[in-house]
Order: sequence, then C-alpha cells, then structure tokens
Amino acid sequence: MPSTILGFLAEQAVALGLVAEPGFFMELSAVIIAAVILGIIFRKLKQPTILAFIVTGVLLGSTFFDVISFTDMVLVFSDLGIAFLLFLVGINLDPKVLKDIGRTSIITGLGQIAFTFTIGFVVGTMVFGFSFIESTYIALALTFSSTIIVVKLLTDKHDLNSLYAKISIGFLLVQDFVAILALIFISTMRTQAVLSQQIFVFIFKLALLAIVVWIVSKYLIKRIFDSLARSQDLLFLGGISWCFALASLSMILIQSKEIGAFIAGVSIASLPYSYEVFAKLRYLRDFFIVLFFVYLGLSLPFTSSAVLVPALVFSFIVLVGNPLIIFILMTFLGYKGRTSFLTASGFAQISEFSLIVILLGEEVGQLSGELTSMVTLVAVITISISTYFILYNNRIYEKLFKHIPILNKPRFWEDELSSAKSKPYPLILLGFGETGQKLFRSLKTAKEDVLLVDYDPRVIKRCMKDNFHCIYGDVADLETIKYIMRKKPHIIVSTVMDPETNERLVREFNKKKKTDRHLIILASTVGEARELYEKKADIVLVPSQIAAEKIGIVISDLKEHKHLELDFLKRKYSDEFTI
Repeated sequence: MPSTILGFLAEQAVALGLVAEPGFFMELSAVIIAAVILGIIFRKLKQPTILAFIVTGVLLGSTFFDVISFTDMVLVFSDLGIAFLLFLVGINLDPKVLKDIGRTSIITGLGQIAFTFTIGFVVGTMVFGFSFIESTYIALALTFSSTIIVVKLLTDKHDLNSLYAKISIGFLLVQDFVAILALIFISTMRTQAVLSQQIFVFIFKLALLAIVVWIVSKYLIKRIFDSLARSQDLLFLGGISWCFALASLSMILIQSKEIGAFIAGVSIASLPYSYEVFAKLRYLRDFFIVLFFVYLGLSLPFTSSAVLVPALVFSFIVLVGNPLIIFILMTFLGYKGRTSFLTASGFAQISEFSLIVILLGEEVGQLSGELTSMVTLVAVITISISTYFILYNNRIYEKLFKHIPILNKPRFWEDELSSAKSKPYPLILLGFGETGQKLFRSLKTAKEDVLLVDYDPRVIKRCMKDNFHCIYGDVADLETIKYIMRKKPHIIVSTVMDPETNERLVREFNKKKKTDRHLIILASTVGEARELYEKKADIVLVPSQIAAEKIGIVISDLKEHKHLELDFLKRKYSDEFTI
C-alpha cells in the first residue's frame, strides 16, 4: 500500500492505463526539476542550495509525495558525486598552503577537532546512551565543517583575500586531512576480520596502491596528460577515467572508492592542467552531488522524537561550541576580536564529509538508519543557521561584540608590528595584497612618504623587513580609521574591496573631509561603485573597467604603431611575466 494518497492515485492511474509506468528517467527528471525550483526559492531566501536539495529528497520521498522508487539508482549516482567531490578535493589539496597559512590554522583546526569530538562523544554516551562506536561516529561527524558552504559564501562576499578567509581555508585544509584519515580508518571495518589483522592488511594494500600511483605519477601521468591536453574533450575524459581507474583499483584493494578518488586528485594536483581538469569536472560533480543530497533527504524521517531531541542538542554544540573554541584559540594566539570572530563564525555547521562518514558507518553495519537520519537533520539545521552567521558576520560583530573591552584590547605583539614614524604621511595605502603591492611599485612617491596599513601580521613583518613604513591595523576597525586621519594624509587609497568596510571608511572620511584630502576606493563591480557614490564617496575606481579601457587603447595603438607598441609592451612587462 502506498504511503501517501498521491502514491495511491498514481498506482491506480497506471493500473487503468491512463498513464505509463514511470521509469527511472521520469523520476530523475522530477528530481532535477524539483531541485531547480526549490533551489531558486532557497536562493531568494538566502539559504544554501544544498539545503534545497535535501528538502527535494524529503518532499519526493515516502514521507510526502512518494515519487521516488528507484532509490538504489539514486544512491549509485550519489556515489559518483562523492567520488568526484573527493577527486576535486585532492586536486585542490596543496600541502604548501599550510606553510603559508602558518601555525594558526593548524592549532585552531586540531584544537577545535579535539574539543568537538570530546564534547560530542561525552554527550552521546552520557546523555543519550549511545554505544561507544555510535558515539564515536557521531562525535567525528560533528568535528568537520563544510568546505562547500564556507568557500562559496566567502566567494559571494568577495572576502577570499582577507586574513580571516585565508585562516579559514587553512583550517578547512587541516580538517580535510583529518577527514581522509577518518575515511581510511572506517574503510578497515568493511569486513568481519579481526581489526588489528585487517588494519595490517589494509596498510599493506594502501602502501601497494600508493606505490603504484607514485610510479605512474612520476613516469607516466604527465606524459599522458600532455598528450590529452591537445584536445579539450580528451582532457575532460582523461580526468574522469583517471578518477574512475584509481577509485576502482582502490575498491578492489581496500574496498574504498573514496580513498582512490582522493589519491587520484592528489596525484595530478601539481600538473599544469590540474586547474583545467578541475574547472571541467566541477559541474559534473555538482550534478551528482545534487543526487547525493537528494538521497540524504529521502532517508530523513520526521516521525521519531528519538531523532529530533538529540539532533537539536548536537546542533547546539556545533552552532555554539565550534565557533566558541575557535574564537578562544585565535584570541589566545594574539588575534584581535574582530578577526577571531569573523573566522569562528564560519564554522558553525557540519560538513559533507560528516555525511559521508555516517553513510560509510551505516554501510559497514555499525550505524542504524535512524542515526544517519539524525546526523542529516543536524546538517540541515546547522547549514541553514550558519549561512546567516557567515553572510552577516560583520554586522553581528558590530552590533553585539565590538564594544566588549576584552575582545578589543591590544595584543602583546601589535606594538611590535609597526614602523610608522610620528609624522604626517602624504599618502596612506590601505591593504597590501596583490593589488596594493603593484600599486605601491608604480607610485612615483618616495617610499618614506607612504604609510602601508594591513591586518595580516605576516604582510607587515615582510614590509618591515623591506624597510617600508607600515602599521598593523584593521581598516574595518574605527580606531584604525581615526589613527589614519591623525596622520593628515593628502591621499588615502583603499585596495580593500569589501563593501561594508569601504562604506564605513567613507562615513568617517566625510566627517573630517578637507578640500586638500582625497579618498580613492577600489570596488569589485560597477554596482558597488554606484552604491559608494550614493554614500558620498570621493573617488571610486573599478579595476576591471580600467583594465578593459586600457586594453582597448593598446589594441587601437597596435593598429597604427604595431612594432613600436610591441617593443614597448615587451620592455614594460617582460620582467613581470618572466618565470
């Protein structure tokens, strides 16, 4: 008997010959159409589309409309999504990034994992009476934050080049390493052999797989991809085939396609074509990942209070506990309250890796479907709420935390991060990232007349080493803006392309505006520039527009003075592009 009236009516319509028997293609069509419609609605509501896909599974499953009967096929497709996800994570996993980010990401990453795991395990065993192995899985699932959610929202906010975003990405990288280790451990449990013996066999087979991949990567893979790169179609198929080949080999050796897909990605991460492969496969990954989240929605029940109460408690641990421990650790490491808060606010959700871990636990028979549903519900709750934390983190900090003295007191090393003199500076440059550095090199002003301001301690230390006049400061902080104004600059240039920060800068500048003082702001888009002008900004420049106009002039000049212009361009830019 169908579980819904709609399902019953559909069966009767088929029996009477009014409609054809729905096949997998029709069900897949219904899934995609529903996912698109709900995705549009959720996007309008500023919710992550991942949540829309889970809700799609809930609505089309047996709880409501009972549309999906080919759940096994949906699971197969979702497995492909997991393989592509781990393959692309491997491509992006560059251990060198850890060196650039420094100890902050490692300490906060490992500290948060240890804290969340301990709290989750204790609550699971002591409060809800879950078994040791069940509590271990639950605690592990709570430790990981969503790379997809964090990076996507930071990109939407144009914050990827900020200090807190760099720390966040390094933090996620640490979590990726731990997540892969967790997947390896879970993969040892896929058979009924004695654990110690199986771990030994697993390590041996994993070493064999690693040796095979190392040999192929060292002597063959570059030549193969050099040949494939001559055709974009072959490069696309080559990336897929390499992912599937290692995933299949890994499945044969260690019963884990996930590990094989991840190793496949890492093995080509250093190739010059890795970004091209990533760019071509990410949309294919996204398609199959949609079905992965739909499948999670299909398995989400609403009938048991035994699922709801633990889900709410564990969600509270993730929403409050994770940001709190990250904030404490970063404050202890010497970062200002704002940087610590903005970083911490991004990690109040569980990850797609968490869901993979739980599904693998169910697959090896150590978890029930009810526990999988509970963790899925935690994902829905935390992803939904944490979206607001990330999107409005600046406003939350300004309204709730900015005026708490302990969060804003000077750190022990801030006074050491300054080479500014007690004199006026004609020009002050805010932000010393890639744009700021190029602008500084192009200035005709003497370097002792320029004051550099940045809130990345590593950048300030490099500037001091080069004998530049600089100071550690956060432009979003009102005290930093007041300090800048006291230096009596004629020109202030902001390369910090953050709309909220620049709006605050414009407001403070206009309060003390003088006829001989100018504020030049760089904006990411024409729309942002228009909004800043509406706020009475002095001068707003859009680098992409300037670049387009400059390229147009160069092309026009090439038509008239081809050889002269080519020689000029070679002389001017050859040093910059010499490898």
